[in-house]
Amino acid sequence: MAQQNLAVKLCGVLQSQSEDEVTAREWRLIGQEQDGSQVFTWVSNRNDKEVMNIGVYTNNTKTLTTLHTFEEKLNIIQASVNSTRSLLIYVIKILPKEGDDIQEALYCPYLISLLPDKSSEPEEVEEGSTRQIMVQYIYGKSKKYSPGIRNDRFLLFKHLECIKIYRTPMFLNECDDGSEKWGFDGIYPEPETIVKVFSWAQWDCVNQLNIPLSLPQGAGAGGGVGGAGGAACGSYEDDAVPLRVHDCGLDLHIVCDARGLLCVCHHYLYKPLDDSTTSLVLEDSAELKEGGVNFAYSVTLLHHGCVVHSVLPDLPWNLAKSLRPSYTLYEDNHLLVHIPMLFTHLIDVSLHHEPCAHIVIPVEASESGPSLAPLLGWGAHTMVDMNTLDVVTMHVAEKDLATTFKTTPIENKLAIIHYLIQHEGNLDLAEELISWVCVNQGAGLSCVGAGVGGLQRLMQEYLVAHTYASTRRALPAAALTLLPMLPFTLHLKFTDIKPEALSRCSTPLSPSAGAPLPPRRPSLAPQDALPFYELDVCTASRQEHVIAAVSIQTLHNLRTH
Repeated sequence: MAQQNLAVKLCGVLQSQSEDEVTAREWRLIGQEQDGSQVFTWVSNRNDKEVMNIGVYTNNTKTLTTLHTFEEKLNIIQASVNSTRSLLIYVIKILPKEGDDIQEALYCPYLISLLPDKSSEPEEVEEGSTRQIMVQYIYGKSKKYSPGIRNDRFLLFKHLECIKIYRTPMFLNECDDGSEKWGFDGIYPEPETIVKVFSWAQWDCVNQLNIPLSLPQGAGAGGGVGGAGGAACGSYEDDAVPLRVHDCGLDLHIVCDARGLLCVCHHYLYKPLDDSTTSLVLEDSAELKEGGVNFAYSVTLLHHGCVVHSVLPDLPWNLAKSLRPSYTLYEDNHLLVHIPMLFTHLIDVSLHHEPCAHIVIPVEASESGPSLAPLLGWGAHTMVDMNTLDVVTMHVAEKDLATTFKTTPIENKLAIIHYLIQHEGNLDLAEELISWVCVNQGAGLSCVGAGVGGLQRLMQEYLVAHTYASTRRALPAAALTLLPMLPFTLHLKFTDIKPEALSRCSTPLSPSAGAPLPPRRPSLAPQDALPFYELDVCTASRQEHVIAAVSIQTLHNLRTH
């Protein structure tokens, strides 16, 4: 993973625009627009005083434009600017302090005009709320505007209450010298409520798709989502990129593209219980932290109608709680799931055949992991660490595949051969790895106890994959509909790969009927409580709720958009 740092880069851009010494610091990424630009805040010195700046950077043109300067430092968590850079909306999060009247954090949305002809003060869009609020301009097409009028629109997301659409009309005014300038009078019509109560929302600034997920009514307290016997955790993580509105009880990501590929990615923790451990866990909260918990994530592939479910069993509580998976589409056929400090999971989500051959690539150990988010306008597979602003290009290198192939179980070997031949077209490396196995049968296969049987499976996968790839390249366009009739692998049903991710493509099992879950002990601190408990015979009951609730209308919406 090659990387550079956004803060360093942007300081350089500011320095190139000024002869004075740049004092910019405390950079924060607070928004991302459809045109691939990013919105930042930073602190600088002016007249021996600290001020806060908000600006927009476009990587294609390497330009950083300061939109507004505040005379004081504000906790701006998220912002969006319209396509003409004339109107700015942002959200300030006011944290309670000792002696204040407020007991909870308040989210306060503001709108400010950036037009140069007059100074404008921020206007409060709505009263501050303890519910998480995010705002986002919709770019749309300028051709839809009437002559002399720009009817820009922005969305306001208020967790557990509503999603509204605001219209901020701008008018083209004729000046005394005959020129024309845009004006904004600060008056806009009443907003329209387009979504009522919701538990989770994500804004896809590229495709602008409506992807509804109807969650079960009794899933969590207060409208949040918890698992069996659990409740929403009640705290917010302010995710500005990608923009998501939810509490930490429902960690969902949507990843999609214009071809119709759509993945619902879901991450959670749970504690397996059985008769020997139930009382121990419930009676001693220290055991909950010290004992292992299961870290799980599921990827629902709506375009295939199945789930890839992965579990990392028995992780230390502090490690599992700190891990934040990141998801990004990799090339044309894979979803790359990065688990910081542990591994990268390359999931085959190809539109050409049903999911199989998922690859697990270990990563170098580190003391802490990044919190990665997709970064637009920086090239394919580019992500940013929201904690450090390091820009990372996700890339699966040949050397990493070769190293993993030689030290991994047979299922991973089969997946790598499938990937190299059918998706990468890298026949040279595939032949090299097969030759290595033939020469080093003992070293290459004894670690999984596969022996000659493992070599036979590898040769079968090599031959079938090679034949399928050659046939697909030779087929005329009119015959591509015949592809699903051809065998593309002999090893669809891979066994679990264990201290790695356990991957399979099937609907998770449900908890045993009639087995009541033990009640939570009230002495457990809310911030330390797991989202829910799960029985050993269960794999992902919460994910099953999500899958069952995704309607056929979702796919219909995707096709019509």
